[in-house]
Amino acid sequence: MIWRKNEILGRMNERIIIETVSESRTTSGSFTESWSTFATVWAYIDYQKVGTDEKEMVAKQTTVKNIEFTIRHRTDITEKMRINYDSRYYDIDRITYEPEKQFMVLEAKAYK
Repeated sequence: MIWRKNEILGRMNERIIIETVSESRTTSGSFTESWSTFATVWAYIDYQKVGTDEKEMVAKQTTVKNIEFTIRHRTDITEKMRINYDSRYYDIDRITYEPEKQFMVLEAKAYK
């Protein structure tokens, strides 16, 4: 992708919620996960990069939807977080940064 600052900023017209997970121990000793809002940011969604793969998971067919979210550069987002967009959750697979560190791309997957 060629990074043209004004072009990317103009296309950041979707609000996404980045969520972080926390684990807590129940009274029975097991762990439970709870997700909370970490940040709400403007994003550009590259629909040309969206793809769907069929994967075999636990003896059943599962559809995997790939999508890329471009947001302003931040240093506090990790692959352990997820994205909440359009009532669907996306696991962050990989984070790449543009050379001047003005933007970052969150490559993510949603499972159906």
